[in-house]
Amino acid sequence: MMEREWSALLERYGQRVVLHRGERETAGKAFLQPIRETGQEQQVPSPLGFRREDRLLYLGVPDCPLGQEDWVEWNGGAYEVWSTHPVHAGQEVLYTWAVLRPRDLEAEAAL
Repeated sequence: MMEREWSALLERYGQRVVLHRGERETAGKAFLQPIRETGQEQQVPSPLGFRREDRLLYLGVPDCPLGQEDWVEWNGGAYEVWSTHPVHAGQEVLYTWAVLRPRDLEAEAAL
């Protein structure tokens, strides 16, 4: 029963995302929101200048779990999976919970 309500909420209010698993792409919807911690900036100093530390909370469909090698395309940006796990309601997987971080596309292109 909860699965229907969750699906209806995602369909109505979810944001469009593209999940990348290797060469495979899957379009879908998820809730994404910046994680803000009191007193912390989204950019922190590093030896080479400021480094982005922004993170996003991701709540997505249960039938498309994310893995550590997967990444999410959302709102013109690319985000790697930092942490992920399924959230259960009894025996049923209700949704996929994840924390995403911006991908370093320049570093990947240099490889």
